[in-house]
Amino acid sequence: MHLIADFSARNEVVSDLSTGYNLNNFGKKIASVVGMSHVDGLRVTGFSHLAYCCWLGIIMKRMKSIPRFLWLILLGFGVFIHSSGVNISSATASKYAVDSAWLNKNLNSDEVVIYDTRDQSAYENGHIPGAISFPTEMSYKTEKNSFYVKGKNEIAPLLREKGIDKSKLIVLYDGGDVKHAARIFWVLELYGISKVVILEEGYAYWDRQGYPSNQQVVIPQKTSYIPSLNADVYANTMLAKVATFSPDYQLYDSRTKEEYIGEKSKTEKYGHIPTAKNLLISSFFLKNEKGDSVLKSQEEMDLIFSSLDKTKKSVTYCNKGLASTLSYYLMKRSGFDVAHYDGSWLDWSSNELPVEK
Repeated sequence: MHLIADFSARNEVVSDLSTGYNLNNFGKKIASVVGMSHVDGLRVTGFSHLAYCCWLGIIMKRMKSIPRFLWLILLGFGVFIHSSGVNISSATASKYAVDSAWLNKNLNSDEVVIYDTRDQSAYENGHIPGAISFPTEMSYKTEKNSFYVKGKNEIAPLLREKGIDKSKLIVLYDGGDVKHAARIFWVLELYGISKVVILEEGYAYWDRQGYPSNQQVVIPQKTSYIPSLNADVYANTMLAKVATFSPDYQLYDSRTKEEYIGEKSKTEKYGHIPTAKNLLISSFFLKNEKGDSVLKSQEEMDLIFSSLDKTKKSVTYCNKGLASTLSYYLMKRSGFDVAHYDGSWLDWSSNELPVEK
């Protein structure tokens, strides 16, 4: 059994994580019966309303004994499923990403909230219309030079101030390296937000393609969101220690090859955490016809991950927890059970812990 990450090292309390039985779970069960994929309340594949009605008609002919009012309820539920949420099926390689064409069509949707994770100055120079500024740096603890994510009590007012609403589809973007968007993706997942996708093409691509942008600073409407801790996506030094000897875990080092083998280091220690495998960030990208660095396709990503063991809990780390959230995001997108080591190599190397070269 995988261990739940212990927040006590940073005076955090891991609360009980319980999902309960809600309408969303009921919707998933119904959707599985009618053949429609349902992800966190979001309709993502094309079981259309027309197909649903045809399906009901066939069943009604074969099962005339069922009271008519029950069929009316089912039909009404079908209309509800079809009309609620935002359809992202035409725009994603998976449930985790949208493209620029889709986002441009949904800029004015009340069900979509866009966040720009670049720094404030980049945001003010130009951003996607309606986007709210949420720089990655805001997610770190307020202590000087801290590279830890804010605790639940500290981040709660920030999330409310930024207008975080778990009922909306949250779209994140950065300049195009995806790392900053992935960091906020992980932070939001850590604190109970599941309807999150990334515009992987980034703002630079959006702007080059001639999609609209402006410099109007968006002031979000505050919400009453109360974060709930999702400890499954979090790892600290204690869990990283366990991962060095437990057969249930596998560590992945997202730093450069030179850092991994101990030729270079951003700390006084050289090498990597024992048993960790090197998962190069550069392997996730390729150059397109214009010379831009872009993420590889899902098929190419699956090939990269094909030699990795999905039966183990994956734990990603880098130097201070930015690049490895990209590994976290892409591994999750590819179906891995994965957590991110907050603090990463800077945390590990600052303690009297073993290293390998």
